[in-house]
Amino acid sequence: MEARPDQDTLLWLQFKEGSRDAFAAIYQRHITPLIAYGLKLCPDSDLLKDQIQELFVELWQSRKNLSPTAAVRFYLFKALRYKLIRLEKSRYLRDHTARIAMDGNHFQDSVETSIIEDEASASQVDSLRQAIKALTLRQQEAIQLRYYQGFSNEQIANLMDLNYQSVNNLLHRALSRLKEIFKSPVFHLLLLWFSQ
Repeated sequence: MEARPDQDTLLWLQFKEGSRDAFAAIYQRHITPLIAYGLKLCPDSDLLKDQIQELFVELWQSRKNLSPTAAVRFYLFKALRYKLIRLEKSRYLRDHTARIAMDGNHFQDSVETSIIEDEASASQVDSLRQAIKALTLRQQEAIQLRYYQGFSNEQIANLMDLNYQSVNNLLHRALSRLKEIFKSPVFHLLLLWFSQ
């Protein structure tokens, strides 16, 4: 039995054929996670919104030449990441390690965070946020992509221009460091939740 395409895939095909409604639906479905992820790469929210707007304009203009995709959100994240890195290189880049400016305070509140905040005291949540801030910028990005955006390690490798094993190592080191810093039973529940 042939698998049915998901809604994003159908919307993408309709958008490529010129459907403004499908294009608007893609925008509405992905704008919030795009902004949340983009803030990790570009803390200037006005500049970020301009770049996302420009990205969607470029998508509309080149829609006929775009390939079909079964991973629309991944495609948009990758396109935005490249766009912001190119912008940063042309305007702000001072050294290679400063390419991704992430602030742990901007982590998108997700289902996981809501559950933890409901169960944990405010001090435990603050401790977790501080622990995340103590990670390297690459570790913060990997944690964001894996646990807040739901990308697979293979997708993260593609998005961050790393090999698969490097992503595994990056996430393992990040989680080990968080476990070391954040010594609380709530963190162990968090790790259990993430590993499901």
